[in-house]
Parts: sequence; structure tokens; C-alpha cells
Amino acid sequence: MHTAVKLNGVVLSKSQHAQLVLLNMPGPPKNRQGDENYMEFLEVLTEGLNRALLVRGGGREVITIYS
Repeated sequence: MHTAVKLNGVVLSKSQHAQLVLLNMPGPPKNRQGDENYMEFLEVLTEGLNRALLVRGGGREVITIYS
């Protein structure tokens, strides 16, 4: 949780006037026993933000080249 608290403090200080904050959502735990801690981590990470959008990618980078 220390990481989430620290990151939340940085996000709040840098984005205090933002209408929307986009955050890369950390992957869920591999075992079901960590679900409660994961949800608590996300709550701490977004605490104090009016609007936050958590984005989770598929794990593969896609590069599109336009001619």
C-alpha cells in the first residue's frame, strides 16, 4: 500500500486542476486471494481524484504506420 499512497500523492500534486486523470491500471493478482488487497490498492491509488480513468492494455504493443 505504501506504493499506492506515494503514487496517489504525486498524482494529486501534479493533477490537482485536471478535469480527468488517466492512469495505467496495474494488472490483477494471479491468485484470487489477493483480490481484496487489489481493490484496496485501486481505492488508495484514486483517492481524492474527482474523475479517474483506469486503462488496462492487453500486454502487447501495437504500432500502426501510416503511409
